Amino acid sequence: MQMDRHASGQAVGGGGGTLKESESEELARLRREKAELVTEHAREKAAWEKERAELEDERDVLKRSVVLWVKEAMGR
Repeated sequence: MQMDRHASGQAVGGGGGTLKESESEELARLRREKAELVTEHAREKAAWEKERAELEDERDVLKRSVVLWVKEAMGR
């Protein structure tokens, strides 16, 4: 929030003024990098959640298979 105020030329912490051009460029670059990282994190999280769901499905199938195998082995 302070960086936004600083970038817009509003006073921050008692000091006034605007960002230098190089500082504005760096701030813009950092914001782009942050946006890219947020996007990448969301993709990785979605992939992880998909893999987790698939593993849970596999686990459920294996559990059912074991139950059927045990029942058959016990002659039921």
